Amino acid sequence: MNIVVLSLLILSYSLVLGIIFAQVLLTAPVVFKVLDDQNASNFLRKIFPRYYLLILLIALVALLISYLFFKTIDVYFALIAVAFAFIGYVIIPLTNIARDRGWDKLFKFFHNLSVFNTLVIFIVSVVQIVRVTYL
Repeated sequence: MNIVVLSLLILSYSLVLGIIFAQVLLTAPVVFKVLDDQNASNFLRKIFPRYYLLILLIALVALLISYLFFKTIDVYFALIAVAFAFIGYVIIPLTNIARDRGWDKLFKFFHNLSVFNTLVIFIVSVVQIVRVTYL
């Protein structure tokens, strides 16, 4: 396996992990401590589309690299990351509408779906870094 191609795939998944860690460990906990509810809401509505879009773009790079240079299983893993990032991006407006209209159960569902999507993307990234490291 070409070390450059291998490094690019590992870099792609590492970037995804870095974005997730930054969002979960740095941004999200601080937002509600520093900003009032309205400003926190405005901030999160700006950051989350960018969050999922960036993860989606990087996952697409991982998909391309996997498709061109790796096994079918690697393509499937990358497709999972792409699909969950896309779903996360698509549900953002639905989550916002549910919050604005006071549909608490629907908001909770979409919020939990977003958390689940992030968890799946995180797991795929870790698994792929470990898998391709031992090729």
